[in-house]
Amino acid sequence: MYNFVLIRTYRKEDEPFCKKLLKADAMDPLNATFIGYLLKKSIFISINVVILLISLVSLIDGFPIIYFLIFILIAPIFLYIYLYVMYFKEAKYMEKEVSGILRIYMSDNTSHFWVAESYEFHLLNRHQQHEQRIFMTEEEFNNSNIDVSRHKKKVVGTIAFYKSSKIPNGAWITRLCVHKDYRRKGIGNHLVNRALQFGTEKGFITIHVIISEYRLNAIKLFINRGFHKILVRGTPYDTSIIYHELSYRTKYFKPNELFVTNPYNVQSVSN
Repeated sequence: MYNFVLIRTYRKEDEPFCKKLLKADAMDPLNATFIGYLLKKSIFISINVVILLISLVSLIDGFPIIYFLIFILIAPIFLYIYLYVMYFKEAKYMEKEVSGILRIYMSDNTSHFWVAESYEFHLLNRHQQHEQRIFMTEEEFNNSNIDVSRHKKKVVGTIAFYKSSKIPNGAWITRLCVHKDYRRKGIGNHLVNRALQFGTEKGFITIHVIISEYRLNAIKLFINRGFHKILVRGTPYDTSIIYHELSYRTKYFKPNELFVTNPYNVQSVSN
């Protein structure tokens, strides 16, 4: 067997790899968010400001064009710095949380944390390195007796699941993350499947996730997996960034039952 991905329970020795992975993932939406801000919030204001400044420049003899350009760029520069600081704080929070995964997500049988570990054979040619990967559970891996002595292994994805304190018989999926070099290979889908299987086995009725509007691939992944949008909201500290809450109904769901979600329980994910 050449390449395969093992979906398994988190171990303490995974901590440094998960820290690096989740910190990078926290910073990943920065550029998309910046561009989205400019297009959504500033385009009409910017056009009016540019027209006004051009008119003023034409009236002021000898006004250096460099000052005009600097003035135009001030607002976007400050916006980028603000967003960078915001996402950097989230990245540092991620790093701190990873140190407490065993306590936060694995202290009882209603929560869990998984990693996707890629095994790649050392002596593959370029064509073989891009072949479709096989996915395995821990049980399948333990029963396979595969010789992995000549494989390189690397943690390339994460996902977490925990019981909701606000939604009756409900739970949350969070910390879905896939390394940028391993996306679009089915890893995110298999991680979500594992979390949904766990939630169904534990008898939860609904499973929820909250995703930034700028993580389009993640939204698409969950919708394709059977989730549907139920709420759209801003964060308490920045209402201009929209988050979508999506909900999955397990086999225990009854159509006449009503569930109310917590509007302040915002968790971010990515694919």
